[in-house]
Formats: sequence, structure tokens, C-alpha cells
Amino acid sequence: MKKIILTLAALAICSTATLAQENKFSVGMGVGTTNHFYHGDEITFPTPFFDVRYDNFFITGANIGYDVYNEDSVTLSLFVNPFDGFPIKASKMDHDYDSIDERKTQIALGAIAAYDLPAYDMTALVSFSGGERGVKAGASLVKPYNFGSFTLIPSVSATFYSEDYTDYYFGVDGDELGGKIRDTYSPNSAYSLGINLAAEYYLTEKITLLAFLSADKFSSEVGDSPIIDNSTLLKMGVGAKYSF
Repeated sequence: MKKIILTLAALAICSTATLAQENKFSVGMGVGTTNHFYHGDEITFPTPFFDVRYDNFFITGANIGYDVYNEDSVTLSLFVNPFDGFPIKASKMDHDYDSIDERKTQIALGAIAAYDLPAYDMTALVSFSGGERGVKAGASLVKPYNFGSFTLIPSVSATFYSEDYTDYYFGVDGDELGGKIRDTYSPNSAYSLGINLAAEYYLTEKITLLAFLSADKFSSEVGDSPIIDNSTLLKMGVGAKYSF
């Protein structure tokens, strides 16, 4: 679970990174926290940030990608995410739920399309990615607000998860029964709706302070899983990055 929150935290801070075209190299560190999503798990941990662009190549959070098309208001990018998914180890679960097998991350390949809406000062994004454990597709709207040295970046999103995806991360097989896990569970495809608020404060030309707060509400296919504690995943964190 730590890896997926690390990824989401970095993406929340760098939510407009794939939209910018100038070359840049920024790295940073922060601390993130989340509520209990699974029954158990760590909730506070260090969070690195990456925001790198060189011509058409970029690194945003855990996504490593390349812009294959960039004309007018449309950008199409291909990317790889080595840490996709909702990983959890049995040792991180509460005692009555530690009979589960480990859920691992997957290497996901995907594409993302960004469309600028200059009349509204917004950007619409649509993405699709998948790996050996399943696929997901998402759509989001991002609208930054600039106040001198301070930038506020609210966004809303919706994400669809395939049946294979939800079954691997949230399903329960017969050999995992034990403690308070009394029944097997095979969920169908699912979705989540999210809101995110990221903020950047340019302390100096090189140093930027960061903060983010987000909430993702998962559908009942995820929320009804015996190993899920809360169908709403909350994330928040603060940090700083240095731009070279």
C-alpha cells in the first residue's frame, strides 16, 4: 500500500507536469499519510517527488513517458508505471485479516491524452493503462489557479477498474480464509470518483513548498470486500522540491 500512496502523492503534486512543455528537472521529499484502506497497513511514510521533462520525455511521480503527439491543444503520451496497483502484504494487515496472500504491484503500460480548454483555463485528461493483473481507465479535469508565488490546483477524476484488476487486489480466494475473513469474494469491475487539491508555493526561484489533499470513493464492488476497511481512500501530505 505504501508504494501506491507514494505514487498517488507524487502525481497529486505534479498533476500538471505532463502538460508543461519547457525542459525542467525537479526532485523533492515529503511526508504522506492516509486513512486505513485495507484492514491494517502503514499510514505515514516519506514520499519522494519527481518532476522531470526533457523535450518530449518526462517523469511525473512514478510515470515515465514520452509525448508522441503535441499539436495545438492536444497532447498524446505513452507511459510506463512500474508501481501500479494496490499492493499489500499479509504482515501489514490486522491480526484477524493476515491470512491473505500478498498483493503485488504491476508494471503497467498506458497512454494519456490531454486536451487544453483555454476558454475555461482547464485541461481534460483521459488515460488507459494495464498490465498482467488487469487494466484501468480514467478521466479527469484540472484547473490551476495562480496567485503570484502561490498556485492552487484542484481536480476531479473518475477511474474504471477491470474485473481482473479488482479480483486480484480486492477478491478473496478459498485458501485466504481465516480469522474474520469467512467467505470468498469475487468482485466485478468497479469504479472510483475522486477529488484532489494540490498546492505549490514558490519560496525561492529554486525551492517550492508542496501540499496535497485528496479523497477517492470506491464503488461497492471494492467497498464490500472482506479485506477493505474503508471504501473512501483519503490522502494528504506536505513536502518540498528543488528545481535545477
